[in-house]
Formats: sequence, structure tokens, C-alpha cells
Amino acid sequence: MQRLLWTLLALGMSVSAAAQDATSQMVAAASAGRVSEVRDLLVQGVDANAKNTSGRPVLVVAGFSGNRRTALVLLAAGADVNASDDKGTTALMAASALGHEALVDLLLVAGADVNMKDADAKSALAKATLAGHAAVVASLKAAGAVEEETDGKTN
Repeated sequence: MQRLLWTLLALGMSVSAAAQDATSQMVAAASAGRVSEVRDLLVQGVDANAKNTSGRPVLVVAGFSGNRRTALVLLAAGADVNASDDKGTTALMAASALGHEALVDLLLVAGADVNMKDADAKSALAKATLAGHAAVVASLKAAGAVEEETDGKTN
């Protein structure tokens, strides 16, 4: 009986390690824009809302990398468009800060909340404005993003 328990425990650890390895592969593939690998991993059962070891959702990783096609595959597989990391950063915020206009447009169409704020109270609009990405700012405003207020004054 004890041998059976140890065997089952070992199998559980193997499955857990394999799941973590597949998640790591998903994060790396999303970061590098390897769409077919992301699709294959999703088919194998990796969660579209998987997170890296730092707690960053794979869609946010794609947002930083500007990988529109990867984000599209993740969204089609059920990724939460408003998922955020432990600092409150969403894919929309990441893509906006880095000027990934096509990805910003995709995330907006997918229903991203344009007025969410991160832990520093910065929205996607604030990040795009600070970085000087005028086209992204225009897209965000067209989608309903509002200027933030500081000391009672509109920026």
C-alpha cells in the first residue's frame, strides 16, 4: 500500500512538472511570437490564462512583445483580455506603452477595459501619452479612454 502511495505521489509530481514545463514553453512561445507553437500548446491543454513564474499572464507577455497574432490565438482560446500581473499591468497597458498599435486595436475590439489602472494608478492612455504614441492615444480615446485627473485638473 505504501509503495502504491509513493508511486501515485511520484506520478502527481511528474504531471505537475510537465504542466509547469508546458506553461514555460507557452510563455516563451508567446514572447517570441511563435504562433503555431502557442496554438499547439493550447491544443495540448495549456491554459490560455497561464502565467509565467512571476505571475504575468501569457496575454500580457504577448502585449509587451507586440505579438498581435499570438494575442489573437490566446483570445480565441479564452484568454481574459483584462487579466493583469501583480502590478496591475494588462496586455492593453503593455501594448499601449510600447506603441503596438495593431495589438492595441485588437485588444480594444476584444473588449479590453480602456480605463483600468495599474498599481501606480496609470492607465493605458497615460502610458501611451507618456511614451508619445499619438496613434495609440487616438485609438484609446476613440474607444472611450478618459484623461486622468491630477490635483483636480485634467491632464
